[in-house]
This record gives sequence, C-alpha cells and structure tokens, in this order.
Amino acid sequence: MVDPLVNPTLSSLENRKNRQQRKLKYADMAVQGTNNSSIASKRSVEGIYLSKLGANKSVDEGPSGKSLEYFKYFVPKMVSRSPCINRGYWLRLHAIRSKLESINSSTDKEIMVVNLGCGFDPLAFQLLDKENADSQLFLEKFSFLDIDYSDLMQKKIQIIQQETELSSIIGFDQESLSANRDALTCDKYYTRPCDLNNTKSFDALINSSTDLPQLHDPNVVKVFIAEVSLAYMKSELADRIIELCSGLQNTHFVMLEQLIPQGPYEPFSKQMLKHFKNNDSPLQSVTKYQTIKSQQERFQSLGFENVNAGDMLQLWNSVSKEMRDKIDSIQPFDELEEFHLFCHHYIICHSTNDKKFEFTSNYKFEPQTSLETLEIDYSVKIEPLSSDLKRTFGSSVLTDNGSILYHGGCNPNRINDTVCISDDLQEFTTLEKPSVIPPARTCHTWTNVDGMCVLIGGRNAPHKPYSDTWIYDPELSTWSEGSPLPEPRFRHSAVAIGNSKILIFGGKTTGSPFIIYNAKSNKYEDCTYEGGVTELVSVISPSMSYDLESGQGAIIGGMDATSNTVSPVLHLFSVDNESNTITSRRAMSHPLLARYGAQCSHISSSKLLVVGGTSPDRLFNDQTSIVVVDTENSRADSVLIPKDIWEEHAVCLVGTSLQRISNTQMVLLGGGVTCYGFGAISNSSLRITIA
Repeated sequence: MVDPLVNPTLSSLENRKNRQQRKLKYADMAVQGTNNSSIASKRSVEGIYLSKLGANKSVDEGPSGKSLEYFKYFVPKMVSRSPCINRGYWLRLHAIRSKLESINSSTDKEIMVVNLGCGFDPLAFQLLDKENADSQLFLEKFSFLDIDYSDLMQKKIQIIQQETELSSIIGFDQESLSANRDALTCDKYYTRPCDLNNTKSFDALINSSTDLPQLHDPNVVKVFIAEVSLAYMKSELADRIIELCSGLQNTHFVMLEQLIPQGPYEPFSKQMLKHFKNNDSPLQSVTKYQTIKSQQERFQSLGFENVNAGDMLQLWNSVSKEMRDKIDSIQPFDELEEFHLFCHHYIICHSTNDKKFEFTSNYKFEPQTSLETLEIDYSVKIEPLSSDLKRTFGSSVLTDNGSILYHGGCNPNRINDTVCISDDLQEFTTLEKPSVIPPARTCHTWTNVDGMCVLIGGRNAPHKPYSDTWIYDPELSTWSEGSPLPEPRFRHSAVAIGNSKILIFGGKTTGSPFIIYNAKSNKYEDCTYEGGVTELVSVISPSMSYDLESGQGAIIGGMDATSNTVSPVLHLFSVDNESNTITSRRAMSHPLLARYGAQCSHISSSKLLVVGGTSPDRLFNDQTSIVVVDTENSRADSVLIPKDIWEEHAVCLVGTSLQRISNTQMVLLGGGVTCYGFGAISNSSLRITIA
C-alpha cells in the first residue's frame, strides 16, 4: 500500500541518492581491496628477499643478524608469490625508497613524506625505526603523514595499537588518537582520514590544517607519494590532487602507476585493464595518460615543471649488477618476457616545483629513443586459425610427409604430449602417448634431420635443466633416447645445416656457444667459430634460421648473461660441414632486432621474417611485433597485424613456435604469457602467407 504522506518525487530522488551512495561505497571497497593484494605481495618480498639481500638489519645484531620485518604486522600469514611477482614488487619497493634517498641526499632540510592512499604500507615505521640500520639516514629529518579512507585508517591504527613494536617506533599513546579513532598525531607520524575523490576535503586537509604546520613551512620539503592510488580515480579528480600538491612550496611528487604505452589493445594492456575492471576497481587515469611523455606533460601542466620519468625496466637497469645478481640467486627465475612486459606497463615519475633540484644521476631516466617510421611490407599477410594451441614454450617440427607436430611446453604445467596439426591448419589432434616418451619439458628444440625429429635439451623447473636428446620417428610414432649433450642446455636455438647435422647455439648452459649434433653417428661434435667480420658471444633465447640453398644462417637477438643486455644485432654466418667451422660473414644492427625469445625464419636467401619476443627497450605493437629483415639492404620493414586481429584476438607473441611450411606459407603456433598478477593469456595461432 502506498503511503499517502510520502511525496513520490522526493522518495524517488532519495532512493536514487541511496543507490548512488551504495555504488560509491562499493567502489571504494573495491579500491581498498587492491591494497590487500599489494600488501600481501610486498609481505612475500619481505619474507623471501629482503633478509637475503641484507636489508633492514638490526643495529644491535649487525650484518649477520636477522632482518627486521614490518609488513608481517599487517599480513600475519605470508603467501609466497611467483618469482616474477616477487621481483616486480621488490622493484616497486626500491622505486619509492630510491626516490626518497635521492631527495634526502639533496637537502639538509626537514622532510615530510605524505603517503596518498597509504593503505597498510609500513614505510613510515621502517624509516623511523631506530633499531633499523638502513634507516639511520632518515631518522632525524623525516616525518610521515599517512592518508586514506577513514575506515581503512581505523583498521591501521587498531593494528598499530595492538603491536607493541609498531606503537613504540612512533611513540603512540591514547592522547594522540582522535575521537573517531581514524587520526593519529605523534611526534613524527601522523594519520588523517580523507577520500581523495573529495578534492575539497583534501584541499582543506593540506591547506587549512593548523595541526600540520610542516605542510605550510617553506623550509620543510614535502614529498607526496602516490603508489597506484590516483590510478583508480577519474583523471580530472586525480589531476586536481596533483595540482593542489604543487601549490605548496618546496614540494616533490613521486608517482608509480600503470601505463598502456601501445594503447588498450596491446595484449598485456588489454588483460591488465580487464583484470581491474573485473575486480570493480577500473583503472581510469591511464586511459587519458597512456605514455611516459603524456605523464610528463601532465605534471608540468599541473605545476611541477621539473619532471623525470621512466618505466620500471629503466629503473631495473639502473640497479647495480651486484644487486641484480643477488636477486637472481634467491629464486630460480626464467620469466624474463613476463618481467619485460610488466615493467613496460608501470611508470615511476618524480616531479618537483623546485626548479633547481637535480635528479640523482643513478636514477635519472633518459628519454626512450623513438623509432624511425617503418615501411610496411604488404607482401606478408596474417590471418588467425580457427583452432588454438593453448601451449607455450613447446617446439614444432615439419615432417618429411608434410605434417606439423608440436611437442611439450606448458598448459599451464609442463606436459609431454605431442599434437598433430592437419594439412589445412584447422585441426589439432593430441597423439596417443607411446610407452617410451621424454619427460615433460619446456624451452627445448625439435628439429627434422634425415626424416627423424630430434629433440634437444630444455628444462623442467628453471633450476632443473635437461641434457638429454630424444629422437622421434614420425612413421612409427616412437621415441628413442640419443646421446646426451655434454652439458644441460635450454632456451637455445637449433637448425638443420645439411649432411645429417644440427647446429645448436646459445641458451642457458655452461657449454660452448656452438655445438653440432651428428644424426648419423648419434654424437655431439665440437665446432670452431671464426669471428671474421664480427664477434659473436653466447646469448640466451636467441632466434636462429638457416637457408640450406644459400648455405647462410642468421642469429638474431638474445641476452648476454654476463652483461644482461639484449643484442640488437643480426649475425650472418656460414658453416663448413666438413670441418665444423662456423664463420661470421656480416652483421647488421637495428633497434627492432633487440629481442629476447623471438622466432625467425628465412623467406628467401636475403630476407627473414622475425616474430615476437620481448625487448628491454620498447613494448611491441601491431606494427613492430612482426618485421621483415632485408639483410642485403640492412633494413627492417613492418608486417602490419590487421586491426580486427589485433583488437579482437590475443596476439601475445611470447613462447611461440614459428614453422615454415613452404616458400609462401608459415604458421605460428602456441604462445602466451602470465600477465603478472592479472591472469594469463593464450596467443591465437596464426597463418602467415608470403606473396
């Protein structure tokens, strides 16, 4: 029954208002949920990495003592993350810490750090802890202001009250706590509740608060930190927050958040945006400020004229080799493609309204080099297959009867199945397993020589490489074990070079850069490398192709394990099968050849198709993921991935296998990647036609 005393118009407005408030509250809770995931990942880094890196040692116990821990109070149960996520979150911790160290070294003035959307971040407790040997440089000069939603600040303060170690660091007592129990005022630590979406409230907090005199003191350096906190806000609201901060004298702003440098349809970007949208915490600023350049211009237009910014891979490359080697030693790691992609999708931006401030040379990012406009090679056409092979880092082979076989890889666990692809490339059939079969593996090679398919090396886990050799007879569908490699090897390349021989190059191994497998004798043979025009060092995950007609091979990219640099060079070589001598003939360099884990195949004696992989220098897009290299003219042309394929299919060219079927046709099988903590994507298998 309708209440006659209720005005229906006013009632409708009230209901609409209530629904809107519930919607906003739910959105706020979703954003707060991202804090829980982030803080749990940082706890994993604290538990697994920091102590082994010698961080946060007690002043009393010295370098050999245990490390002090801070995240554990907010994440009581540690969940171990993957090696790539741990490495990424270590880098996030380092990003903020390195900027504070840079600012600290530039001034003798007092510094107040304002952590916007702080969540449960214990940064203040770490740097104010007198017992922490790493914090001694910060103790006298630093104070901290944590800002976040009221209910989150209440929970944080409750934990601080309960944990004696935390409350003693900041000198907590009941008199320092506000009536709403969401604000603390200690000697060097403050918390204040604020919904950053309410910019008027934030304005009042930083410009009108009489109990925070440091914010208005020109002799106090203010450092605002926004670690993936403004990213969930509408860009106009986030911009207003930045603009308000720039109005305070002697201010720095350190921001770490997402990028989509090649637009929203690049596979990792698409998955990242989808992940946050599905979690009801969509990324908003990044749709307007997609690139490093646009972020720099953003801060300059909002009052921070002095800006230095780069992606997280630039930051990683600035870390000392000694530290990177220590990190490598903590957890077996073989997800470099995933790490490249993650790092290209995050910016660390340091801006200040202090025009005289000089950015520390160690962490000053140089502008990324732009590519010259590429010509498009319209002779190469791309089309998706109707079926997908949802596997990564396996290997394919073309048998003498024209069948394509694909063996091993991950889905997502390592497997030892063999798949047969039909002649029309539309059907994928898993073959019945014989009684004798190689152990499951990934990152191996499979090469046809004399009608036999020779599988070489690979790995189980990153610290469990294989040295075995297996020969598959496609006529009998049987496996037999061959002579083992002298040393284990994976992430290498292998090509048939005629005379019943396979040339193997590079990979993760302690062995020689080159080695030859002789199928007739079932033995591995040493070979000689003559540098000739260029010197060639062993690299991990190179791509290699060999043209039997011209007797010329090519090696592209790969990472030098000693210097951790990815080569931008294409090396042309020849092989003398009688003496097992490899001779370097010529080399060309191009920025788009700096690839890790790419695939390549000859189109003709002087042209190669290069597909996928990742680069430390740039994120590939629909015009740079696939290129044709003309070795005669030392040029690279773009193969355009059609708009409908790029936008509607997953074109993540990592862990793929490129198989040449004929002079006019190739097929790209499998591939995909785990997109950090955002979920996994599988690549669409593609038919490549050369006119």
